Amino acid sequence: MIDIFESTAQMRPDQVFLSFVDKQGEETTCTYRQTRLMAAQLARRLRDKGVFPGDVVAVDLPNCPMYVFLALAAAYGSFGLVALNHRLTASEKMMRLMELERCGVRVAQRIDEVAAQRLFDQVRVSLTRGESPLRRVDDSLGGLVEDAVHFAERAAHTFDAGHRALIMFTSGTTGKPKAAELTWRNLIEASQASNRVLDGRNRGRGLWQAVLPFFHIGGFQVLVRSICSHWPVRIYERFDARRVLTEAASFHVTHISVVDKMLQDMLDVEAKVEPGQRVISHYQCILLGGGPLNAKTIGRSLEARARVYASYGMTETSSQVANALVTPNFTGGMALLPGYTARITEPDEAGFGRLALRGPGVFSGYANARAAFTVDGFFLTGDTAALHEGKLYIRERTADMFVSGGENVYPAEIVDALVRVPGVADAYAFGVADARWGRRPVALVERAAGEGEPRPTGDEIRAMVGERLSRLYVPERICLVDELPRSGIGKIDRAACERWYDQRIEVKRVVLHRVRLPFSTPFHTPKETLTYRESVIVEIVDHQGRVGLGECTAFDTDWYLPETLGQDIAVLREVLAPRVLATTYLHPREMSADFAHLERAAAAPMACSAIEMACWDLYGKITGRPLWQMLGEEFDRLTALDQATRPGARRAVGSALAQAPRGAKRRVYSGAVVGLGTPAQTVEEVRACVKQGYQRIKLKVAPGKGLAAVRAVRRAFPRLLITLDANQSFSLHHMAELRAYDELDIGWIEEPLDLGTAGVRSREDAFGRLASFQHTLAMPICVDESFVNAAEADRLFDYPELRCAMVKIGKFGGIQPSLEFVHKALSEGREVCMSGMYDTGVSRFVHAAFQTLPGVVIPGDLGATSRYFDQDLTVPPYEAPQGIITLNGAGHEYGIGCALALPALTEARMGRYVIE
Repeated sequence: MIDIFESTAQMRPDQVFLSFVDKQGEETTCTYRQTRLMAAQLARRLRDKGVFPGDVVAVDLPNCPMYVFLALAAAYGSFGLVALNHRLTASEKMMRLMELERCGVRVAQRIDEVAAQRLFDQVRVSLTRGESPLRRVDDSLGGLVEDAVHFAERAAHTFDAGHRALIMFTSGTTGKPKAAELTWRNLIEASQASNRVLDGRNRGRGLWQAVLPFFHIGGFQVLVRSICSHWPVRIYERFDARRVLTEAASFHVTHISVVDKMLQDMLDVEAKVEPGQRVISHYQCILLGGGPLNAKTIGRSLEARARVYASYGMTETSSQVANALVTPNFTGGMALLPGYTARITEPDEAGFGRLALRGPGVFSGYANARAAFTVDGFFLTGDTAALHEGKLYIRERTADMFVSGGENVYPAEIVDALVRVPGVADAYAFGVADARWGRRPVALVERAAGEGEPRPTGDEIRAMVGERLSRLYVPERICLVDELPRSGIGKIDRAACERWYDQRIEVKRVVLHRVRLPFSTPFHTPKETLTYRESVIVEIVDHQGRVGLGECTAFDTDWYLPETLGQDIAVLREVLAPRVLATTYLHPREMSADFAHLERAAAAPMACSAIEMACWDLYGKITGRPLWQMLGEEFDRLTALDQATRPGARRAVGSALAQAPRGAKRRVYSGAVVGLGTPAQTVEEVRACVKQGYQRIKLKVAPGKGLAAVRAVRRAFPRLLITLDANQSFSLHHMAELRAYDELDIGWIEEPLDLGTAGVRSREDAFGRLASFQHTLAMPICVDESFVNAAEADRLFDYPELRCAMVKIGKFGGIQPSLEFVHKALSEGREVCMSGMYDTGVSRFVHAAFQTLPGVVIPGDLGATSRYFDQDLTVPPYEAPQGIITLNGAGHEYGIGCALALPALTEARMGRYVIE
């Protein structure tokens, strides 16, 4: 390879060889001459550091110019590279290197981003005395520059293509990662075979876009193909479909190598622009590899008139060995590249068997494992294929096939049927143990994300694929997800998919406990005097007998919200519980999206919340994680998603998981609520709360009731954080009284206005009226009753005057929509405060877990249940000694962190409903 590069560098020294676009979009260019000098001097520098011919250098980098310099330096210096997957953990990388050392491979250097920058600076200074070689190299410096040129010329003459060039680890999804050893001859001749087919009429004037990582063989070979074709290459640190397409038009790009997800993203971008501005059809070659073909992607590519070449290959074959231009008549057959031969061993009646290959790119073995070869030198792959009329037809990996009821089942055929269903973007199918059939297929299905795409249910998808597949092939279960787990290059991560399924939420029984707890003393609010609290405890039991708990916090009358407990019980029994029993979820976040499409669910967010809460609790017990940790992970996922979709978006405070190590106990502060009373009564009750350690006190107020009490509390506790709750009881005639509270250093006042008397006829106008009213008060207005569900709460962001909201999980319809609201609120610079509804410990533990999120800093209305009830329904009981709540104590480390106290539950229960 280096002799080819040398000849090009001598013929076109000042022509740009590589252009690099970093993840911020900044571009760097480097000519052939500059690249040659950097690579040669880098080889010399590494030799001085003890890297000798036959050694290997481990490269732990993303796509960047240094990766190119190292690849060329390896050829100049007769050493090899170990291409480490940059996205692996530090321990995974170390294990791979230790494995090579154990097998006798000398890893002389490891170059990560820090070492690469240091090495780059050393080489740059030695060549240019501080002037960047990515701009200009001054020959007048002589000395080292001339030495580097002579070194490069000598190395090109002595280059031995039989030397080891690259060690690349296979993915290891079916066992430990295997270290495939490839020679320069493998890489060069595989690239030349590919170029003879793909270059076409572009010989001498093509341009590759390198978007696949160089630490994957498909990405590394783009570099080698460019060198062998004497073409420049445009390298990207991060794949961005919109940027790639824009620059393809600007720079007259001819070739790109992608995996299915990348091509889908490119097609999605093209679909949003005017037909005259679409550029995907301008590529001479879009090389598609990395996995089985997706029929939907192929169909969309044909509609877009994209020249897509379907390809087949692997690390062990130095990338592709067969390809075919996809046309409307394409049936899956691919032609072998020049120099390759295929054989099918032990074919079945249809001609499918294990594929064996021989050819210039086929490796000679692994560094750490034995490779299977036939006696005449054919490499036995792990794939099932057939040869027909000179074309190679790939079915799938042999290991993926399984036997069900005595019949062979090929998951690739299931996936092909699934992706043809409208609303399905991609899928992964595999076999799971079954007592009757031995194994049965299940599938994870990724929904299409485009606007207007249908959203079929699992049952609907199963019915549609049943029209195309035999009964044996129809998946036993279909799990719908917004996005399948993928590797760094966008390939479906098979191992992660199967782990997801192992941790699935598969509910077999739902139990509803309707309970009534009397208040220890009547509780007075501006709207109602409460003597008891009715609620529903939801208990779900999964296929392994694990239990999750949730609570429906609707009241038995509509004094507070239009949703009532009786209505919610009906929705739970008739709609939500049957839905959960019929659906398998891979994460509780999926449940809210699923419920959104159910009739009657929209009017019952507290019912939705109760069963969704139980599923989060169950999922914590399945995965061995506390709720607060799961909330932190989801919070960080939302942050990453926000940054990906809106690169300039403000971050929501920070990482939720950086605050404490995994498994650590969490403690959060609590506030307390004090009802209406005389000044003396109120002061004494507040005094008791302060002695108990509560950090914030919320006082109930009403017209003509409360001002004297609040003044008395402020005099007694001048530094206490006091907030007020008016429960929409004041009219505009009470302005003088409301403004009097402004003088008492109040944190905020919840819902001061009776919206009916203020001229608000619907809740849609409530936020606008409150925003206008905020200009008349100094203390902030906090919204609560002005919205009854997540959709209404989202209108808060249209009003910058409203800076605070109370979050009651039931009103939002569950943990996931509440978390999404909190994340958005913090991103927008608003404050949130968690608030209970005179609920039991089940709901209160959940609300308290939200206070572990960064930015949720105001102690919530989450006082101990013993302030209201003589006994709680949970073990441990929900308590707040010294105003501090402990989450997930001993014996309750996972999920919400509590179990039901059966004696108390039996005493309080008014009814029990079992749905199976």
